[in-house]
Amino acid sequence: MTTLTPLSKNNPVTSPPATAETSGISSAAAAAPGIAPLATPASVVTLSVAGAQSVDGAPRAPLVWERNNKDAVSALVARNYSYLPAASRFKNLGAALLERFKTDSSDFSQSVQQSSQDASTDTYDALLYAQLPPLHRVGDDQAGLTITTKSGVKVTLALDSSDNGVAVQVQSSGKLSDDERAALAGLSAAFQQAIDGLAAVPPKIDLSGLTGFDASVLSSVDLRSQIKLNETDTQRLEFHADAKQRSVRFSGPIGEAKISVDLSQPAAWGSKEQQAKALVNYLHQFDQATWRGQGDAELAGVFKDAFSEMHSNYGPQPAAPQQRVKLEDQDHAILTGLADFSASITQTETSPNPLRPGEHDSFDYQASQSTSVQGRNQLDRSVAQQQQSQLKASYHAPSKVDGILALTLDRASQNYNYVLVDDNASSNAALAHEDGALSKATLEQTASRSTRTIKYLLDKQIEDLTVPSSAAHTRDLLDMLAPKKKLDEDERRTTLDAANQMIFLQPEPGALPK
Repeated sequence: MTTLTPLSKNNPVTSPPATAETSGISSAAAAAPGIAPLATPASVVTLSVAGAQSVDGAPRAPLVWERNNKDAVSALVARNYSYLPAASRFKNLGAALLERFKTDSSDFSQSVQQSSQDASTDTYDALLYAQLPPLHRVGDDQAGLTITTKSGVKVTLALDSSDNGVAVQVQSSGKLSDDERAALAGLSAAFQQAIDGLAAVPPKIDLSGLTGFDASVLSSVDLRSQIKLNETDTQRLEFHADAKQRSVRFSGPIGEAKISVDLSQPAAWGSKEQQAKALVNYLHQFDQATWRGQGDAELAGVFKDAFSEMHSNYGPQPAAPQQRVKLEDQDHAILTGLADFSASITQTETSPNPLRPGEHDSFDYQASQSTSVQGRNQLDRSVAQQQQSQLKASYHAPSKVDGILALTLDRASQNYNYVLVDDNASSNAALAHEDGALSKATLEQTASRSTRTIKYLLDKQIEDLTVPSSAAHTRDLLDMLAPKKKLDEDERRTTLDAANQMIFLQPEPGALPK
């Protein structure tokens, strides 16, 4: 952990930067991308006790710096701490740290903290020599980025913010090449967008820039974020991406969302158009599940953002000259075009009825896709893809459609329905070739729903009704994908598109053919 450098009147750090020149910030640096010029350079840091004021005009104790503050990043740290609310103090800082690599690859560490000493006392020397506890890696709000290069060098960025200070740090495990430095600087906007999205209200997952890292130079990217919402609640995010996989986990007081994507089978990926269609389909399924289980709209929005971001920017398919099996249009017709994944969203349980605390409002949704490509050679190959979803939820609802739910200890308020939902759906598509000819093409789909409704009137149970529904359907797609009649290119494309539209999950049993 970094220790604060003792300050003295003879130490350069004790001289507050009054202008761009004295702070070491050239006009060019002050206008560099991601580092906005300071509106009032003289107010960046005030180490004199007399007259120091905070943003709201109240007296403020002097600021104590970890090291010499005559650089552009330190000026940005000072401005953010002096002028921005706690939730916005990382503004432009993530980008600024990565942009340093354009001209400087050395390690960097800086922190500024406000002394707890009474600003009205004349204890200048005592304050300057005081040692404050380090802020690095222990801030209330944290953002960290770890990037590993192909050569094995690990670069770590850490940003911390608390009520009394801001800290930033850049560390590298080895020497970086020019290409590596350029790739790091190239992620500056992506890192800042991710930070800004997480600090927004409601939070927004914006990871598409980080998933698009330069895979020819970098091997992996990891992002972590922590934001203190109040004295008891913290919002966290963990993200990882490399050439074979990517994952994200978001958690907060309302619940948790997790998504992992398997990038190890690029041969099964579809065109951009096919992927976009599949993404729209899945997002619609998530909306349906949220509506049916009365899930939290904010958490569902975060989940959809994350799912979209994780399926963006797969990158180019790696060259595979020795690949035994190459998928063709017929094969892709039974696939979604997306990389395989598993995804889940779990809402924090609550007990809104004080008279029946055992009745919980809950929401748990899971979805997954897995693909298998096998075969000795191109002529004898098989492709299969399985999609699954499961929803378990429970919630309280007014007994009347236009009623208001206000459950209290008063039995007169106990007029409501308690609803429990249990849904499952699957879609399994399979295709096989023998001696170069399509020999099998099937689609098996199932959907089941169970809705249990317990009705209460003036605290008395008047009904407990479970309504189940289910359906299963098997289609033989052989004639559709390998018609005996020769089709022209437009007819063939229309037929393949129609087959592809059939393979998606159908959570509603009534939507399956009888």
